[in-house]
Amino acid sequence: MAKENKPIDWDGIEKDYRAGVLSVRDIARWYSVSHTAINKRAKADKWTRAAQPKHLDRREPVERLTKPAEAPADLSEKGKALAGRMMDELDAVTSLHGELEDIICAEESDSRRRQALLKAISLGERAKTLKDISATLKTFNEAAAPEGKKAQRQSNAEKASSGGRFGVRSAPKLAVDNTK
Repeated sequence: MAKENKPIDWDGIEKDYRAGVLSVRDIARWYSVSHTAINKRAKADKWTRAAQPKHLDRREPVERLTKPAEAPADLSEKGKALAGRMMDELDAVTSLHGELEDIICAEESDSRRRQALLKAISLGERAKTLKDISATLKTFNEAAAPEGKKAQRQSNAEKASSGGRFGVRSAPKLAVDNTK
């Protein structure tokens, strides 16, 4: 059975192309069109792209984009702070979910984009985000521990065996003093 041809939203493609935020390949993926078709149409219709910010220029050498290595403790603290900010964003999206949904439905005319935006703020996506953030925080906490996992387990075992049910018993004590 032949694949059904869908109409191509050239107005939306042109708007995204001229904005210059997405790459041509990303636009092509979004609209299910080949990137060569977009490039041909852009050349034929003389579309111009907006100037891209310097940090998005892929021709810039990699050395400028990388930062020097930081100490693991610094990275752990930065990661925890970032996870905290992401939790705040998730809280804002959750608390304003109804208003965001109304805005998306009222403002977005492209049905594919509307569905994608609604999916992004859906309960499933928010729950997945919360799960990912908590797993990340757990990893940061484990990495920030002064000793490794094996040493932590050993010290916990020693603490548990030092007293209580599994502790080493002392000699029996006499309940009655028979020496008198």
